[in-house]
Amino acid sequence: MNNLLIDIGNSGIKTALSKGRSVYSVKRFSYSDENFLNDFKKSLTYKKKEVGRIGVSCLNKNNHKLVDYICKLRYSIKPEIIKFSKSLPIKIIYEKSLGTDRICSAVAAAVKYRPRKNILVIDFGTATTYNLIINLVYLGGLITPGIITSLSALNSHANLPVAGLKSSGRLVRNKTEANIISGVMHQSLFTTEKVIEKLKKDYKDLFIVCTGGLADIIFKKTKLIDKKDKNLVLEGINYIINQKQTKY
Repeated sequence: MNNLLIDIGNSGIKTALSKGRSVYSVKRFSYSDENFLNDFKKSLTYKKKEVGRIGVSCLNKNNHKLVDYICKLRYSIKPEIIKFSKSLPIKIIYEKSLGTDRICSAVAAAVKYRPRKNILVIDFGTATTYNLIINLVYLGGLITPGIITSLSALNSHANLPVAGLKSSGRLVRNKTEANIISGVMHQSLFTTEKVIEKLKKDYKDLFIVCTGGLADIIFKKTKLIDKKDKNLVLEGINYIINQKQTKY
């Protein structure tokens, strides 16, 4: 039987199936806080016979009981909702408010990319998070506004196209919309590169991996990121719920 993996972020839901270490059939959905119940139900598209276990990373703890209820109703399976735990394969030096998406991506990177000992995971989502793992110890990181969050803050009256971010190569532009797009994209790019440069001076052989829905935008514009791995959170969920049964 497959594991059903569910990653519920700040504005989107990502689902997948897994068998062993293989994660496949990845699907993405958006949701609104006001309509979370119906949006979450719609994201559970896999058939009951396909699912043997369920693992969930859900940032909003207020939705945990609802997620538990809907999963049991849909699949007759109690989901394993990821929590801050001492039984993880990495030691975490951070308060218990650490988001489970950050925990899962850090776990996945530490397991998947060993024997590398020094890893920086950058997640480009609603927020951009930097997560530093040194010798299997999660030391913490940084949080900055995400690309779309910054766009929305500067342009509240209209939706600027995300596609423009991908093609925005020139720094200086001569239209207001293009100025905003270039500014937001390059601010994120320059911040990312500066953080990487600083941490590489502090930690030898630092391996940089990026993930998240907006990872493509920055990854294509810099040579400082070693690897793009868009399913790290899902892979982390999979590892955590399997760790008692599967030897990686």
